[in-house]
Amino acid sequence: MATLTYYPGCSLKTSSKFYETSIKEVCSFYGIRLKELSDWSCCGASAAHTVDETLAHVLAARNIAMAEADGNHFFAPCSACYNRSKITNEKISKDKELREEINKLISPLQCLGTIEIKNIIEVFHDYVGIERIAREIQYDLSAIKVVPYYGCVLTRIPGVKTFDDVEDPVSMDTLLWAAGTKLVKWPFKMECCGAGKTLTNKDTTLRLSSKIMDMALTTGADMIVTSCPLCQMNLDLLPYLGKAEDNLPVLFLSEVFELALFGRLSGSGSHIIPVDGAVKKVKKK
Repeated sequence: MATLTYYPGCSLKTSSKFYETSIKEVCSFYGIRLKELSDWSCCGASAAHTVDETLAHVLAARNIAMAEADGNHFFAPCSACYNRSKITNEKISKDKELREEINKLISPLQCLGTIEIKNIIEVFHDYVGIERIAREIQYDLSAIKVVPYYGCVLTRIPGVKTFDDVEDPVSMDTLLWAAGTKLVKWPFKMECCGAGKTLTNKDTTLRLSSKIMDMALTTGADMIVTSCPLCQMNLDLLPYLGKAEDNLPVLFLSEVFELALFGRLSGSGSHIIPVDGAVKKVKKK
């Protein structure tokens, strides 16, 4: 059984708690043990580095240092947490001067950048694999047309070699194909949804997320699938932001696996845009 140090980040304990539930159910099925990082703290997400780069590294390094002490790789399902943790881990492993500076600030902890930072797509690829996913699905999802939505930060990590193509990633496409869905190609898999602008300028999020939703509708998709809590929330909030009609359900990647393995969603009631129509298309194999 593979063991990963699990870093939930702030979203999976608050607005996206149903994402955490989904991840734990699916990982348990595949024999992946998630050991939640004890005493974890906010990584700074998409805001800290715009104010103070050193502070951003300190916030991420503290969590990474504790994971290094556990000896496991670091699993961050949130795209922003993954992005910032990946950057800090890479810089600390290569920049001795920065490493010494950060370690003074987080002492008695010590971060060396010796572990790997994994997102949920990498976890499914690396610890389950396409063949096993395809072999063990229990429900037929072939009637569900999906568009994969990566968001704008998952692969765009400055100065870091990423796990997939920066501008045209396909790793989530492959997982959705293996899970049995009907994959629909579209040009908006990397578009920005508005990110944190929802708090300060909801009209920006409404405009950007509406473009994504409308393009998904144009393709004939039944749902949008993402791995990012903020992207899911922004798109799912569209009825409250001002787009009351013509909205598709927005599911997390792990929720698609729930459908393929169990034929239901543990967090169906947590979605704002109803998911019932898509779930009804699921058939027992």
